[in-house]
Amino acid sequence: MGAMRMTTLDRLLPMLPEDAARAARGCAGELREIRLRAGRPVQLVCGGGDLLTDEVVDAARLRRIAAALMDYSVYAREDELSQGFFTLPDGCRVGVCGRLVGDGDRLRLSAIGSICVRIARAVPGCADALVRKMIDGEALRSALILSPPGLGKTTMLRDAARQLSDGGYCVGIADERHEIAACCQGVPSMDVGARSDVIDGCPRSEAVRRLVRSMSPHLIAVDEIGGKEDAEALADAARCGVAILATAHGASLSDIAARDCLEDLLGGGLVRVVVLLGGRPGQIRRIVELDGPKEAADACRSA
Repeated sequence: MGAMRMTTLDRLLPMLPEDAARAARGCAGELREIRLRAGRPVQLVCGGGDLLTDEVVDAARLRRIAAALMDYSVYAREDELSQGFFTLPDGCRVGVCGRLVGDGDRLRLSAIGSICVRIARAVPGCADALVRKMIDGEALRSALILSPPGLGKTTMLRDAARQLSDGGYCVGIADERHEIAACCQGVPSMDVGARSDVIDGCPRSEAVRRLVRSMSPHLIAVDEIGGKEDAEALADAARCGVAILATAHGASLSDIAARDCLEDLLGGGLVRVVVLLGGRPGQIRRIVELDGPKEAADACRSA
C-alpha cells in the first residue's frame, strides 16, 4: 500500500517550491498534511509537529496545483467542491477554501485561496484493541470511534474493517467521500479485507440501506456520521441484526450529548464500544464498554 500512498506525493511534490518539496521528501513517512495558502509559506504537518517553509506559494501556482490535482476537470468535481473538498484516487482528501458564490440551491467555489492535502495512509494493527472489544463470542458488538479532526479516525476504521473482514465477517463499507477504500472504478485501492463490499460516492444513509438489502453484511462501516438521517439508517440496519462501526467528530463522551444523532445511537443501546482517540494521530486514549442505554447515559454525564 506504500506505493499507492506515494502517488499523490509524486504528483504534488514537483509542483511545490523547491524548499517545500525537499522538506516534504525528508519527512514523507511521517507527513500527514500539506497546506498551501496563496501568498504564504507552505505548511507541512508531520507526526511531531509542523514546519513553515521559506518560499511562498503565489495565487497562480496554487490554482495550477489545484487544477492538476483535479486532472484539469473542475466541472467533474463541482459536487465535492460545493462541500469544501475533493478526494484523490489513492484516498487523499483535499480540503479547499476560497470565495463561494450562490449557484441556484447550492454554493459554488469561484476562487481558491488555500488547500489542505491530507495524506491517506494504512496503519496495519492500529485497530487491534478495538477489534478485540468488538468480537463477543460469535457475535459482533457495534462501535463508535470518536475524536477531533486529524487524529486518525478513518485510518482506524479502515484497519478494523480489514481485520474483521479477513477474520471471517462480511463487511459492507459506505464510503461516501472515497476515503476508506479509495475506490477506482468501484474497486478498492486500499486494503479493506477479503470479505468487504464497498458502495462508493453514495450518500451514507442510502449506501447503508443498499448494503443491508443487497449484500447481507455482518458489519457496516461508515465514516463521519453526519446527522439524523445517517443515524436512522444505522439504527434500521441494527434492527436487521447488522453490527455497526462508525466514526464521528468529538473530543469526549460528553460531546455526544450535544449531537442528537450520536445520542440516539448510544441512548438506544446500539453502540456498545466507544473508542476515544487523543494525543498523537492513531493513539487510543480510552475505550469505554457500554452494557445498555442507562450505562451510555451515565458515561456521557460523567465524562
